[in-house]
Amino acid sequence: MISRLARTAALPLALLLLTACDGGDGKDASPGARPTRHPVFDQALDRQVFLALRETQKAGSASFTQTLSFGSAKGTAVQTLSGELDFAKGAGEAAVKWQVPEKHSAEVRKTLLGSTPGRASGTASAGFVVDRQRIHYRAASSGYWLRYDSADILAAGDGSDPIGHLRGSESPIGGLLLEGMGSADAEARQNGPAGSRTYRAEMPFSTGWTMFPADLRKELAAEMGTSALRTGFPLMVSVDRRGRITHGRADMSRLLRKSGVLADVTSLTMDLTLTGFGSSKPAAAPKGNVRRAAEAVLPMRGVRSGGCVDFDSGRRAAHVVVDVPCSGPYDARVFAQIPLRQGATKAETQERADIACTIARDMVAPAWMPKSPEIWAWWTPAGMSGPGGKDLVTCYVTTKRGDS
Repeated sequence: MISRLARTAALPLALLLLTACDGGDGKDASPGARPTRHPVFDQALDRQVFLALRETQKAGSASFTQTLSFGSAKGTAVQTLSGELDFAKGAGEAAVKWQVPEKHSAEVRKTLLGSTPGRASGTASAGFVVDRQRIHYRAASSGYWLRYDSADILAAGDGSDPIGHLRGSESPIGGLLLEGMGSADAEARQNGPAGSRTYRAEMPFSTGWTMFPADLRKELAAEMGTSALRTGFPLMVSVDRRGRITHGRADMSRLLRKSGVLADVTSLTMDLTLTGFGSSKPAAAPKGNVRRAAEAVLPMRGVRSGGCVDFDSGRRAAHVVVDVPCSGPYDARVFAQIPLRQGATKAETQERADIACTIARDMVAPAWMPKSPEIWAWWTPAGMSGPGGKDLVTCYVTTKRGDS
């Protein structure tokens, strides 16, 4: 009796073992099933940084902080860029701040921050909001936003750097290290804590070159295509267990040269940190006073006599200013415009322009002109005003605000 019960109990046990071995009735598993491949880590090594960028973009949004450091014996000049990215909507907002040690020359400051038609360099801090149709820009010293629509951005290409350098292709915000990661080749990988990975990669020179505004590029490396520049930039990239980029650092010192304004700069690095995947949300539109750039931004030669201007239009171009009311704060005020032919040399042209503006001040000084003002003269050729234009010098005085 005991023996019969034992055999009866053994039968269900045997069936259970067989079921476990053959996968059951076939409804819950297939004979050829394999574990899901990781979208980054299980792919070819050289493509993993590129694929990590795509996983980062698929997260929808992120917060970022990036530092761009120009190292020198005179101190390190640092640009800090921070804000929010919405990859899905192609939108972002950012705040930019420069810190340049006092030991650096005025020319270095103008090269890094941009030029103005006055004594000072461009603004050290500003904010901007970007989407697929427009760019809003605001200097920290101004009480208004400038709205650049698509047509304004395209029309800005007049030899200076357009406002479009604030917009990226891999990221809504331009100038981020993400721009270079899309074309970087991973060379080695190291496993990290919590399933993370760190890559050693190389970013092509041509890609890194374009991450800087056009006017700043003129003071960086020699001509593209030379044998010395065929090697790319060393790049380190860290990603989380889901394959999203959390940190990147590129050594871009190869861009530096031993001559020019930045001859004292010996190192150039870019360091990016990303956080808040899927939860960050950039501002939809700026609040406050918003002015159309198509109506407010103009070349210095286009300012009428008596008109007032701010120097910072966001375009890093000395000859482009913002028309503002003279009843509020401003950087400079125009008091005369005089037709003046070009001299034999650049120095002669500037000397003639200075003399013309000095004479104009003595002859037609308006009532608002301060006592013993410092006179500025901005000469532009006829070609910059279109058909029928004339060689012209614009005479103006700056305020303490414009010189600081």
